[in-house]
Amino acid sequence: MSEQQSRQGWIIGIIVVIIVAAAAYWLWTGDEQKKEIPSTTIIEEPKTAPEPETLAQPQEQAPEPKPPEPAPAEEPGRAPPPPLNNSDKSAYQDLMGLAPDNALSRWLVPSEVIRKWVAAINAGSRGTLIYKHRPLRKLRGPILVTGSSVEGYQLSPSNYRRYDQPVRLFALMNTEAAVSLYQYWYPRLAQAYAELGIRNKTFHQVVLEAIDKVLAAPEIEGPIQLVRPSVYYKFADPKLEKLPGVQKLMIRMGPENAIRVKEKLKELREKLEAVPVQQPQSNP
Repeated sequence: MSEQQSRQGWIIGIIVVIIVAAAAYWLWTGDEQKKEIPSTTIIEEPKTAPEPETLAQPQEQAPEPKPPEPAPAEEPGRAPPPPLNNSDKSAYQDLMGLAPDNALSRWLVPSEVIRKWVAAINAGSRGTLIYKHRPLRKLRGPILVTGSSVEGYQLSPSNYRRYDQPVRLFALMNTEAAVSLYQYWYPRLAQAYAELGIRNKTFHQVVLEAIDKVLAAPEIEGPIQLVRPSVYYKFADPKLEKLPGVQKLMIRMGPENAIRVKEKLKELREKLEAVPVQQPQSNP
């Protein structure tokens, strides 16, 4: 499990940009100078350089018709969303409204809001988590493991509690309000997605693919066994270690939190699939 600890923030990405799915990137390491590890060990964030962030480029193939885009939502008494380059303040305020009492102020990054969320969701549709320019602040607090090099390591159940607050916010989110907000901002989301240079796929498709990638995460019961072949911890089960980053995150948040996230994502996906699409204009 060599992802950076800041990947733990990804769960808020699932909350907000569906406004949906996203990214916690913390590497797991301990103090190499200690010969013994106590029953509960605090793992500090290492000072390693992040892997380079890349965008998958489509393979050359015959062009396919571009699927229809969702129709923009019209809110009574509200003007269309501002231009992309001037959208931060308005988009940030709208996202803040998805949770009561400014609860999301702890998590959201207020700059380049639309572009950062689009990049995070695009990466999530491939199962990966972005390292740079993330749309969320880091989740505070240490990661906890139990065991030792003699008896083996396990992810401490206490670590699951670190995800309780974002998962609770996600589960309590008003689905209708989130989808309405997504539809209102969709023209700017699509514009930011077009800047990535990806063809023959709409951002709406990418959102649904990101949700499906999270829903496909395996459900693990019982202790999560870890190994430490060098500095960083990894899943002891090679099948788990080979999973995409977003699915590893679902395992790390614990089975109860993962179930709640999946239930909400299924509800969101159903609503998103029903979003009206723009009808093609007929030639006169």
